[in-house]
Amino acid sequence: MEMQFLRRVAGNARNAFRFTSTGLSLKEKWRLALPGPILSVGGVLIHNVFIKYYTDIIGLSPTMVGWVYIIYNIWNAINDPFIGVWIDKMRHKPRRGKYVYVMRVTVPFMILSSFAMMLSSPSWNEWTIFLLYTVELFIYDTAATAYSIAYQSYTLVAAPTKEERVDVNIIQNYVSQGMSFLVTMIPTMLLVGDGKREVILPIFTLVILAESIFFTLALRGLRDDAKMYESLENQHLDLRDIWKESWQIIKSRPFLSYILFSIITVGPIGFYFTPFLYYMDDVMNVSGATATIVDVSTHVAVLLVLPVAGYFIKKNGTKISVYWGTLTALLGYLGIFLAPNLWIAAISYTLVVFTVNYIRTAAAPMGALIIDENERTTGVRKTGLFNGLFSVFTVAFSSIQTVVFINVIGSYGYDGTADFQTDSALFGIRLAAGIIPLAAVLLGLLPISFYPFDKKKEEEISAFSNRARRGEGA
Repeated sequence: MEMQFLRRVAGNARNAFRFTSTGLSLKEKWRLALPGPILSVGGVLIHNVFIKYYTDIIGLSPTMVGWVYIIYNIWNAINDPFIGVWIDKMRHKPRRGKYVYVMRVTVPFMILSSFAMMLSSPSWNEWTIFLLYTVELFIYDTAATAYSIAYQSYTLVAAPTKEERVDVNIIQNYVSQGMSFLVTMIPTMLLVGDGKREVILPIFTLVILAESIFFTLALRGLRDDAKMYESLENQHLDLRDIWKESWQIIKSRPFLSYILFSIITVGPIGFYFTPFLYYMDDVMNVSGATATIVDVSTHVAVLLVLPVAGYFIKKNGTKISVYWGTLTALLGYLGIFLAPNLWIAAISYTLVVFTVNYIRTAAAPMGALIIDENERTTGVRKTGLFNGLFSVFTVAFSSIQTVVFINVIGSYGYDGTADFQTDSALFGIRLAAGIIPLAAVLLGLLPISFYPFDKKKEEEISAFSNRARRGEGA
């Protein structure tokens, strides 16, 4: 009896750390996973590191930074569906492909605009800094949106089953954490403590150069031939039909539950690195080196158990997995709010990082399942339109947490140019880094309860997608 129990425990452990063996090979999953994390690295720079860079080094007020991101949100709401439909209407061309071609074209715009954002000077007029920051973010976001929609559409074709998509997402998390460490380690050391612009500029330049190399390597050799698109019956909408079709999608229960969960929970909790910088710099009052050690050690600890989380999610389905994730969220965010010392803060931050990665992994297949189910019921695949609509809400509204964080710490008296923060400002940082994201997790339980796909339904949709992409024998 004891031997059987031990064998079962050992078997479960092996399964937890082993990726699905059917469909794509492990090498193909790694290949497919690489372009996504590279984009997220740019997002870390633009939406996390640069915020503290502009408030503390450039001297732009938190209120002005908040307005930059409000304008950014409005632009996102306008452009995303149209970019999605435009990509849907594109035809595959033998010499240049389709989705991979879009990704390659947009990369230079992201690199150049992010480099330009770094060049603002504290000596400039505040309105000049504000306008340039806004325009540069506008260019970056337009290119990043096209890249993101093309990549998402490409992934759904290349990895048709839920299990494959969960595996790809876990690999993406591994690569994202590793790349984010490389990209943000130096900024963390420079922005926590007494940062100097003349030191930061050349370091940031090297970071962006490394990002360019990563983009090139990730997109090199990706398959984008005509055979990939043979099974797709894409819908080519006229402009006057976009709004009608979009409304049909938006008012559906699967779309609403997924989008509300993304807006309320997934987006806000993903904004944790910037609060970490402020928290370590001002609340814990530690050096950049100490903050880097805490950040790296917590992410390494989470990566060690991430495959177990993926196994649990595949075994239990999305809804049940999200419910379980609430436990680590409660412990982590309450710990951040109440931590009396660095040790408690580090343990709490580890739980926060685990919660973010765990909920992201659980939510990763949701959008793809909605697209697959719509194709199953209508006979037409609308990947670009769906991803454009997803982006309207998930990308546009994801910056709400940025705006909330900046305005909360500003309202409690945070001054990036001051040598020391007041007790009120320190409380504001604790509140914005701990209680507000915890509220986002708890509120997100309401829309996820209305998500109509249980584990059995998810498996049915996944089986349909597999047959549609790989044939009846799949």
